[in-house]
Amino acid sequence: MAGLNDTDIKLDSSWQLTQAATGDAPIVSGFDCIMQDIRLEAMTQAGELFYDEEWGWSLLDFVQSEDDELTIIEVKERIREKLERREIVDPETISTKVELEGDVLKVLTTFCFIGDSQTYSVSVAVDRVNVEVIEID
Repeated sequence: MAGLNDTDIKLDSSWQLTQAATGDAPIVSGFDCIMQDIRLEAMTQAGELFYDEEWGWSLLDFVQSEDDELTIIEVKERIREKLERREIVDPETISTKVELEGDVLKVLTTFCFIGDSQTYSVSVAVDRVNVEVIEID
């Protein structure tokens, strides 16, 4: 799980490695690194990361679920739990909105980092075959 002082290889919007003009792989650090890590975690099932079995939001678990209040509560709690594992995220600011549009579960999560009043958001669409981050601020 990325922290504020971590660095990672920068990925493009298709989750592919990017390439600098020099041919090197550019890096991302600070808040950009954390946000990239959150985006990746939102799309990942728990257990897919070999060194951290808990990493991943596992939103595909809800694809075949009923569109009811209990499912919405479960999705919100799952995301809250995953974001609260990050020491840099202010747990008091985590808010999640869940909507079902046809066969697509849409999730908008907003939060702030500790010591930062700027609100960050991650929007995720979950359909019968995949999880896609559709927008991030």
